[in-house]
Amino acid sequence: MGRPELPVDHTVPARGVLAEALRKLRTTSGLTYDELAARTGLSPTTLKRAASGRILPPWETVKEFTSACGIPPAGLRPVWLKARIAERGRLKQLRRPRAPELATTFGDLGEAMEYFYEAAGAPSLRQLQEQAGGRHLLPVSSAARIVNREALPASRQQCLAFLTACGLGARTAERWAQAFDRIIRHRELETTNVLVLHEEVHRQFGQHVRPLSERLRVRKPEVAPDREHLSRQRVPRNSRAA
Repeated sequence: MGRPELPVDHTVPARGVLAEALRKLRTTSGLTYDELAARTGLSPTTLKRAASGRILPPWETVKEFTSACGIPPAGLRPVWLKARIAERGRLKQLRRPRAPELATTFGDLGEAMEYFYEAAGAPSLRQLQEQAGGRHLLPVSSAARIVNREALPASRQQCLAFLTACGLGARTAERWAQAFDRIIRHRELETTNVLVLHEEVHRQFGQHVRPLSERLRVRKPEVAPDREHLSRQRVPRNSRAA
């Protein structure tokens, strides 16, 4: 008989809850870690660490662990997700998005995208791509820019793909896609209006400045007479002093 397990580490409470759940599954199944290892293909050490509470195991490990115990993994997904969010600690620093109908700026969209990503457990970029439906819908490079708040989705389709990858339901994702459309149209209209205004100002400015420049055009000065030349000219005889 092996040595008893160390107590679960509850330094991160949500992580400890997950570890307790995994231990309970193993005890209920009556399997040893060696037997679990034979069923999962994972090492006994990896399985023990997953149920220790000291680390957060990857979701794939939790799935294998749970399935080997004869339990559908979906039941532990919310428990793992809560532990993942708690370990990252970033979601609590973000503002929960308002209703998509109230989003009016690119900043609102960017904040919402970041929140949904963190709420999904911050999956890897490859996982995002797979969950979005493939590279043609969400390339890894695009996912990286969206996640890092460097850019918004390039299109409505990409917006829907990203939101779907973050686990939003179809109706909620569609509402945010409509917000995306509205904000993009508004920005395009603003840009068009600015260009039209710029052209009109330039035209009116040209109408007023051109006549003024013509009036102020510098003309060639007339050549002043040569005084020395004039002094040499002869005075008419009839005007000489007597």
